[in-house]
Amino acid sequence: MILQYLAQEGIDDIKMNFSKYKKHFSDQSNQWFIKTFQENGWWKDLKFQCNDLHLDQNEDYNISDRRNIEILYTGWRDLPPALAADERVWAGALFGPFWNYVKYRRAVEISSGEEQAIKNSFFFMRSTKRSCFMNCLARLWWTGHLIYDAKVKDHFCAADLMCDGAYASTILLFSSSNFTANKDVALGVLDRLAIRKRLGDEIGRYHYVEASRYLNSIGSVILLDTLTRDEVSQLTGKVLDRHFGVCPPVLNVDALAGIL
Repeated sequence: MILQYLAQEGIDDIKMNFSKYKKHFSDQSNQWFIKTFQENGWWKDLKFQCNDLHLDQNEDYNISDRRNIEILYTGWRDLPPALAADERVWAGALFGPFWNYVKYRRAVEISSGEEQAIKNSFFFMRSTKRSCFMNCLARLWWTGHLIYDAKVKDHFCAADLMCDGAYASTILLFSSSNFTANKDVALGVLDRLAIRKRLGDEIGRYHYVEASRYLNSIGSVILLDTLTRDEVSQLTGKVLDRHFGVCPPVLNVDALAGIL
């Protein structure tokens, strides 16, 4: 499929003149929006070829989010990060081929008729980085980009951890830490959380908070980018042991194969 995007003029018009569009967000189809965008010259081809995808719509969001992280990132893995951080691309996808998905995933917010809730469903309403992990479609791609692990058989195994609970708030919390810009650091933290989960610990928001707080604090005295993934896992393990009890140590990332 040829990816299409919604021009900035169209995004701005909806945001500024929301009352003109409001009732059509409850339409069963996206035909009115597409017709309006085309008439105004706002519907444009990105000239980027992507796989045609069908996202899961399980009634349990924990299940569908896990599946859809893998489906979307695998199918659109060649999407350049610069485009993946562009509001126009995701608006185009949500008003276009993923109209049914956003109506499913944001059903409560859209049916509420509340302006901010609807805008948050389709657009970037915060900073670019934060919005990438708030938008219901963009966050699937960016989660996949963050956690994709070529070193293990299940490249998206960390998604099991992320989606075992409140995925939307968990990924927003985790991605807000500066250290996630380094994939090895991010995966080192997730390695340790996955180990604790496998050993019976019930991983919750507080685990991410403590791990992030610790790494952010030592980041002022240690250059985190110089640490290996295994070293990050060991450091994370120590702080989590202090707060939540000791778990048996895992000495290297290769050993995770028998745990994950």
